[in-house]
Amino acid sequence: MRSTLALIAALTLTGAPAAHAGPIDYGDVSSWLCKPGETDRCQRNLDAVAVRPDGSRVLEPFVPAKNPELDCFYVYPTASREPGPYADMQPSPELVDTARAQAGRLASRCRLFAPIYRQLTLPGLAAGMGGGQALDWNKPYEDVLAAWRWYLAHENKGRGVVLVGHSQGTIMLRKLIAGEIDGKPAQRLLVSAFLAGSPEGAAFPGVKACRAAGDTGCVYVWGSYRESDLSPRRAFGRKTAGSQDAVCVNPAGPEGGVKPLKSFLPKPAGAPADAPAWIVADGAFSASCAPDQQGNVLRVTGPASLPESAPGWGLHRWDISLVQGNILALLDAQAASWKQRKQ
Repeated sequence: MRSTLALIAALTLTGAPAAHAGPIDYGDVSSWLCKPGETDRCQRNLDAVAVRPDGSRVLEPFVPAKNPELDCFYVYPTASREPGPYADMQPSPELVDTARAQAGRLASRCRLFAPIYRQLTLPGLAAGMGGGQALDWNKPYEDVLAAWRWYLAHENKGRGVVLVGHSQGTIMLRKLIAGEIDGKPAQRLLVSAFLAGSPEGAAFPGVKACRAAGDTGCVYVWGSYRESDLSPRRAFGRKTAGSQDAVCVNPAGPEGGVKPLKSFLPKPAGAPADAPAWIVADGAFSASCAPDQQGNVLRVTGPASLPESAPGWGLHRWDISLVQGNILALLDAQAASWKQRKQ
């Protein structure tokens, strides 16, 4: 069985050689999972039933934004089941399902861009961890970087942009912020970055942690663990080398404290077939950031129905789902702040 230490190491190592074809043309619409006006695959079947604290249920339909103030640039987590170490450029069902679940609702607040990239696959990750070899994150990053540069050159036109990533997607966005945004001209376009499931619990030298709902130009960083999870070595939210502190920013309350979560979760297996595919658990969970000797993570309380990931990984699978409604509310506040700033 793979150890927790091997899982943690796999998230941070770089360098193993592997075959990788030439650069991707992101001017080709087929290179995108989600792109405004070109494909709606990320926005299908997103209606939900909201379950209120008093037990009442209300339909919460998904409504795409018509003229959003912001753009969102989303990079999906490790999801590809292709047998090789790196994925091809096909919009495989697992990628579409993941993007729809994590990012589809962003299109109710922003223009949504989600590039396909030749990510390290689930089999590639397992083989690398099992064989103890280093993992090369630079290869998938080449594609994410190319997509970002194409977006800036052809689609941005001075618009504010929100970055959203999870797990491998967050690793890609951390590299992007460090190399292309922090201290660079593109920083003036950054509204915020949501770095879910981040191995590193850290912000950036010039891009600080958000501290209020309307803050812009800042980052949210978190990894989700149950309040009762006492794993001796966690995979996420760790202190960085030489750092005495780790950053965690709760999307439900960047100012700190225990806050209720607005979670979007798949409907239960026993739900009627014609019921919406999603439920909104509004206030069923709550969370706060909790620093300790390992780092700083989002401690979650609530129903025990969500399955945990591997030892040390906590509620990693649910990092975005648990706070998805809170992220949408933050985008409302950030869009208002951004508009006022432009004026």
